[in-house]
Amino acid sequence: MSRYDSYQEKRPVTDDKIYIHPIWRGIGFALLIFAPIMGYAASILLIDLNKTNKWIPVPKDLLISGSDPYLLIKIIITIVVAFIIFLLFQLITFFLYRVAGPSRYGPLDVPRVAYRGKKFKR
Repeated sequence: MSRYDSYQEKRPVTDDKIYIHPIWRGIGFALLIFAPIMGYAASILLIDLNKTNKWIPVPKDLLISGSDPYLLIKIIITIVVAFIIFLLFQLITFFLYRVAGPSRYGPLDVPRVAYRGKKFKR
C-alpha cells in the first residue's frame, strides 16, 4: 500500500447528491406528453375563432390541398403554443423552487466580500 491510501472504505459519490423523488420523473413525462396535446387543442380552437372573428387573415400560401387545408397552420400553432406551455410550466417550477427550495448558500460557503479594491490614482 502506498502512503496516500487509506484503510477506510470509500463512500459512493451518489450519497452526497440531493435526493429527488422518482415521482417527479413521471410528472415530467406526463407534462411532456400533455403539453403538445394542449397545444393541438388550442390550435384548433384558435383557428375556429379566427374563422369567425377574422383576427388575422390566413395567407393562401399556408393552405394546402387535401382533406384538411389548415394542416400546416395547425402544426405551426401547435408548436408555438406547446413552447409557450412549456415556458409557463418552467416559470412555475422556477418560482416554486425559489420559494420552497434549498438556500442559495450552504453551511460551508463563505459570505460575499464587500471589498471593492483601493482607489486608483494616476
